[in-house]
Amino acid sequence: MIVFDSYAWIEYFSGSDKGNIVKNIIESKDEILTPAICIAEIKRKYIKEKKEHEPRLKFIILRSKVIKIDLNIALMAASLSEKHKLYIIDALIYASALAVNSELLTGDQHFKGLGKIKFL
Repeated sequence: MIVFDSYAWIEYFSGSDKGNIVKNIIESKDEILTPAICIAEIKRKYIKEKKEHEPRLKFIILRSKVIKIDLNIALMAASLSEKHKLYIIDALIYASALAVNSELLTGDQHFKGLGKIKFL
């Protein structure tokens, strides 16, 4: 089981070298989870760039289990944000991965130095 950050999905859709690493995970039988907040980040990015987003979002939803932001994750994120000086969005993503006891796949340097992070 692995949690994908927005970064991982964006690299996958771009077809980059890092995206090929993500592609191998997607094509495996590994269980993939995606925090709901990542879907918002991805949609916003593609709207801003005037890129097609609906098929990509549908793919994410079909291939991964979406982690909803619940009270436990929200409260954990607030503490993580303060402790590690994370933006609240990043803290919500990180808390989502920790809540399901999984690694977070990312390339975002905001997560540098934290545990349970798998960098692309």
